[in-house]
Amino acid sequence: MPNHGISKVPFLVKGLLDWMAETNLTPYLIVNTRVEGVSVPEAFAQPDGTITLNIGGDAVRGFQLESEGIYFSSRFQGNAYSIVVPTAAILGLVSRETAEGLWFSEHVTPSSGEQDDLSEPEKSGARSSDDIPVKPKLSLVTPIKKD
Repeated sequence: MPNHGISKVPFLVKGLLDWMAETNLTPYLIVNTRVEGVSVPEAFAQPDGTITLNIGGDAVRGFQLESEGIYFSSRFQGNAYSIVVPTAAILGLVSRETAEGLWFSEHVTPSSGEQDDLSEPEKSGARSSDDIPVKPKLSLVTPIKKD
């Protein structure tokens, strides 16, 4: 089924923000600062090019969530910044308290070890694993039953 070029990320972010507000959780937005159009205080970015932003109501002013991205003002070490996060730069949205939320796989490139699993069109994408951090791999651990 075609998606008509509309990203699902803004819709999912809105739903998560509503859920986090309803359950008194603090939303943390994980951003790839290397995507064109991102405007964040670079001094606070991690070496891998990510920055985690508290986008809770007390931490931001003028919050706008649009199909093109997220826009707001915030303070870092007492200095005001206008933050711009294009939709393509949103890596994930998780709660500070529980780490529950979503990682947006369409904005994360697989590590080099996983490249062989991709089809040829996906291999020729403009982004490389050096450009975008890879989300951690998690596995389900089941407890051993004791007799």
